[in-house]
Amino acid sequence: MATDYSVICKLGGYVDSNPELISSYPSLDTAASSEVLSKCFPIGSKYGEFIVDKYRKYVVLSYIFRVSQSADRDDLFSLSVLLNKRDKTEIYKPVLKGLVDILDTNGILSQELLMEYQKTIFEGINQEKDINIENVSIDFSNIFKEIKSKILKQKPKLKGSFL
Repeated sequence: MATDYSVICKLGGYVDSNPELISSYPSLDTAASSEVLSKCFPIGSKYGEFIVDKYRKYVVLSYIFRVSQSADRDDLFSLSVLLNKRDKTEIYKPVLKGLVDILDTNGILSQELLMEYQKTIFEGINQEKDINIENVSIDFSNIFKEIKSKILKQKPKLKGSFL
């Protein structure tokens, strides 16, 4: 399993703000950027929810979260991955939520950090390997192992005959 793209979108907490695509890895072209924005951060998105949509040959999985601001309202962000259609989104939901929760708990969740470490996060998710962000360890290997053991249970072998 592997993601093909990682996309970060933002809705600023100030009046009259609009969703914007702030970063993607690997980079999307301009036409694709405007198309994928509405898939990654649809109108009416709420903090804490997952959005699953289709875009071309991909399934778009987005996790909506907030980053606290000292002025105005909190900014809403969308961390999205574009998956192959055969991949199971249930595996990636706890991975995205876990990543955001760990960064937030350690007080380092910010737009700058997400953009700076987007490639590292992308590679960690794709290769299911542990990463280190600002001296905070994200144990992707164990997260994936735990999730897969729950979700991808082996099918029992059937014995006997059927009429």
